[in-house]
Amino acid sequence: MKRALLLLGLALASLSAQSPRWVQEAFLSDPGPLDFVKGEGQEQFIAQSLCGDALVGLSPAGLPVPRLAASWKAVKGGLDLTLRGDARFGDGSPVTAADVIWTFHAIESDPQASPTKRAALGDCAASGAGLAVALRGSRPAARLLMELWRVPIAQAGHPGVGSGPFAFAHAGSAWTFTARPGHFLHPAIPGLRFRLLPDESGRLTALHKGWLTLGVPPPTPGLTPPDGMVEIIQPTLAQVLVFAGSGTHPAVLRAFAAWRKDAFPPALLGPAYAPSRGLWPAALGFPAMDPAPGAEPCPKVMELAYTAGDATLERLLQALAARAAKDGVTLKLRPLEAGLFMDQLLKGKLPLGAIVNVFDPHPWSVLGFVEAAGDLNFSAWSDPGAAPLLANLDTAKARAWRDLLTLWSRHPAALPLLDLRSVVWMDRRLDARPSALGLYLTTPGAAGWRWRE
Repeated sequence: MKRALLLLGLALASLSAQSPRWVQEAFLSDPGPLDFVKGEGQEQFIAQSLCGDALVGLSPAGLPVPRLAASWKAVKGGLDLTLRGDARFGDGSPVTAADVIWTFHAIESDPQASPTKRAALGDCAASGAGLAVALRGSRPAARLLMELWRVPIAQAGHPGVGSGPFAFAHAGSAWTFTARPGHFLHPAIPGLRFRLLPDESGRLTALHKGWLTLGVPPPTPGLTPPDGMVEIIQPTLAQVLVFAGSGTHPAVLRAFAAWRKDAFPPALLGPAYAPSRGLWPAALGFPAMDPAPGAEPCPKVMELAYTAGDATLERLLQALAARAAKDGVTLKLRPLEAGLFMDQLLKGKLPLGAIVNVFDPHPWSVLGFVEAAGDLNFSAWSDPGAAPLLANLDTAKARAWRDLLTLWSRHPAALPLLDLRSVVWMDRRLDARPSALGLYLTTPGAAGWRWRE
């Protein structure tokens, strides 16, 4: 490990000396080959955000903004978009409707396509010619517009080629993203260089040595950034959730809602966590609403399963168990191997299970709890009053959202315990705007970064 860190330090120090304005970064895991159809995972999505353009981006405030599409309008059954005329792939060819159609069809038809992108598109189909694109599907246009940022467009027939603001090269243990001066986002930094650094202690050393321009420190309370760096703390759309099985006593989640208020002292949480409020994320516009009160007493013994090996989550759940004990409740913690845990959770065989879930930046992402085939509906939750409400969620501000939340609160199948926050240490000379999606995934993303003089 020491030898690896020494080699990394020499490499990054050499690069920094040659090009001090390049951003030096680290991947926590190998992103794999750049692939706009099959690529999956956070590191892959960061690479795609640098090398690709979606039809529509999201601003740091979470609002749709033009990217490949210069304009759009909602029509019956979907969206009509007009592509900008100055978007180019690396070989100079323009981005046209043919590339959009090919990308959408590849994601729909390839069994190995990214499940994240397939879920984002749903049954949406693309058609058109030249710079005119028509998207049609069963989802409301407002929802479709908020999903498109997930899907950068590849060059037809070339799933690894995008039109983004940075050109990509991978050699050995380095991933290099070089600014494309003619790109319509006009990147202001010359580029970014990533090294693979999955070890927390190694990453912390690299940050303290100044080998990295920015990076994620370990989630250890009390850590402070070194001189020359600032700590950026940003709320995210991730939560630690407890899911209740179909046969779980209705008083259980009411008890968890009470315990979460004082189970986690600040010294334990550090900057990366905050106790949750309500049932659905406030960051998506939902009011804080607890489970509806009831007369049923809480069971005196419960079992909570979670993925083994997550030391931070285990420490937090131990604090929750200690809080439950104050009310005379024994909360037994049951670590399970990751594959077994997910298998049991998906089959609804766990009385209680804790996972980390990342929501999309729009309210429709909570429908996974309540739709029959929802990706978060592990207990086959249903209510006869849900169908008419689901049919009226045509906009993010529809009244039916609050009514659906009220319905869910009467017998919820999940409860958030903790909100996760992004903690990044960054060179104070770099001007980069954080958001709930992080530093990279919004528009303009890294293309909008600037060095302060």
